[in-house]
Amino acid sequence: MKDVKIGDYWGKGRSRRRILDRHQLSNGWWLIKTKNSKSRRDFKVKVVFSLKPPRSMTPKHAHFLIDFYGKLCADPCKALSVLQAIVEMWHHPTNIKAILDRYKACTSELPGYPLEYILYALRWILEQEDINFQTRPPKKQKELDEICSRRNIETPTNRKGSQLAIALLCDVANGTHPVEALLKANLDITPKGK
Repeated sequence: MKDVKIGDYWGKGRSRRRILDRHQLSNGWWLIKTKNSKSRRDFKVKVVFSLKPPRSMTPKHAHFLIDFYGKLCADPCKALSVLQAIVEMWHHPTNIKAILDRYKACTSELPGYPLEYILYALRWILEQEDINFQTRPPKKQKELDEICSRRNIETPTNRKGSQLAIALLCDVANGTHPVEALLKANLDITPKGK
């Protein structure tokens, strides 16, 4: 495989899935959206690091949360610029290029994931969360609203599913340790057995 093409398949065995969409990052990585099975519109996001040999992983909320925490430890002011860029992308997912142009210079010295990867990967991850969202208890919804409001962040219309991921980032920005934030959000952080 010299290229990643829409309609081709990625993976082996039971994890082999048809590619629905793709985006190549400036560092050569590919983000791909593959068919998934939770609902008719469901998909899975993968980042492909290498085509030969094939190397990829499924990015998760926890990856971005830990990355954000590392950025906060390195430079809180610049890390909050990353959070602002993420929130802008959440509100305007089609304007990633403009958002990158605005924030790339002030975030480029931070350790961890590059801003380009964060924004493009989270765009699809957040979209996937919204597609599969059903409902959440009113008490939990109020808690998420309060966490976001402490950072003056409003939830866009029809983005309640992805609000959990944004609230996790806000919670860490508000001073909560990432493990505590994940546990409080009731997300499973235990490794899966092989």
